[in-house]
Amino acid sequence: MLDPRRNAWMRPTLALVGVVGILTLAGCGGGSGAPNNPYVPPVTNPVLTVQPSSLTAYSGVPTTVTITSGQGPFQVFTNDATVLPVTQTIAGPSIVVLPNNVAVDTNVTLTVQDAFGATKPVAVSVRPNSILNALTFAPSGGDCGTGLCSGQTGTATVVASGAAGVPLVSRPIRFDIVSGPIGITTTNPATPVVQTLTIVTDSKGTATVGILAVAGASTQPAQLRATDVTSGQQQVANLTVVNNTVAGQSPLVVIPPIATITAAYNNACSTGFRINYYVYGGNPPYTVASSFPAGITLVNTTVARSGDFFEAITNGACVDPLVFTIADSAGKQTTASLINRPGTTPPPGPPVAPAFAVVPDAVAVPGCAGKTVTFLLTGGTPPYNAVVTSYASAVAPTLAPNVISADGGTFTVTFAATPPVVGSTIISVGDSSTPRKSGTATITCN
Repeated sequence: MLDPRRNAWMRPTLALVGVVGILTLAGCGGGSGAPNNPYVPPVTNPVLTVQPSSLTAYSGVPTTVTITSGQGPFQVFTNDATVLPVTQTIAGPSIVVLPNNVAVDTNVTLTVQDAFGATKPVAVSVRPNSILNALTFAPSGGDCGTGLCSGQTGTATVVASGAAGVPLVSRPIRFDIVSGPIGITTTNPATPVVQTLTIVTDSKGTATVGILAVAGASTQPAQLRATDVTSGQQQVANLTVVNNTVAGQSPLVVIPPIATITAAYNNACSTGFRINYYVYGGNPPYTVASSFPAGITLVNTTVARSGDFFEAITNGACVDPLVFTIADSAGKQTTASLINRPGTTPPPGPPVAPAFAVVPDAVAVPGCAGKTVTFLLTGGTPPYNAVVTSYASAVAPTLAPNVISADGGTFTVTFAATPPVVGSTIISVGDSSTPRKSGTATITCN
């Protein structure tokens, strides 16, 4: 039997030995967290993906490539730094590149690399950008110097050209109002002033829009922008709207300044066509007078506020032009015009009636006595008249009705019951056209 005191001394020692044994087993692979545990799944690196894998970029226009998966930090390399320079180290998932100017389309490859060395190529087609000359603005008059008087119009112009200064023809250019009390004028009476408008360049690569300042606007800066829709290149122009309500300076503007209506045919002018003329600037209210009052129906001869309209309704009178005089309360005047003219196409002629016919035009009837024959009328111009012009029977057959009112109508010929009939009976039918169309039907009795 062990000494109790000796047994108490050995318990801590045995516990320590047990712990050492457990650690030894763990070091030999016996622990659940050991590296060679077959139940622990292997680590998989995230796949490097980049969007888009190919793109078109224009010289001078920033373009973005986005890393959508992979292990950072990332790097990007270019095979032609003179065309498409890049910053090698990337902060975040976005790569913003700014191509340099090129004379012709140039292909460049970007290579994106993640922390594990995986790479993804991005094919970039760098194209020459349009060169937008500085967006220029000019007021329609010098009342406010280089600024735009309140209620006044002006023009904004930009020129698009390609390599070697070649004009870019039919190039879409979008004009936008960025800020300020101004708008872009249009030729659409329903929306005479808008905040954005896209037009195409002319044969010289020039795009021009009209700019209108709000009547009575306080003096303040304004800004408009021109964007080449194809490449995204932009130009911005700054101007000043000047408050100006002096009668001798504040201009009156009517939109549209002239409206032209052309009729469908060359023998008449339009009727019932409505045109709204919007009045801006000056000192409202405005009064409207017409140079040929009988040539149109004029609605709203007094326009109460700037931006309101008067309406002209055509009444068939041909005018080229009819002039409206618009005056404000301070005596300032301006004009607008209406042209209502015939077309160039002759009107269609009257409809041609289909050929007139009696169906059937001949029929043989054995022993006509007591029998009835029916005839159909088609074509020509109704109503029709039918009459028995000759008959072989002793008694004239009965024809009913004598007047057939409609195309596709019928009439009947009925013979007396006795005596027997032998020979031909002829019915004559005519329509109501000029000259009159006619036909006959023959009944042969045998």
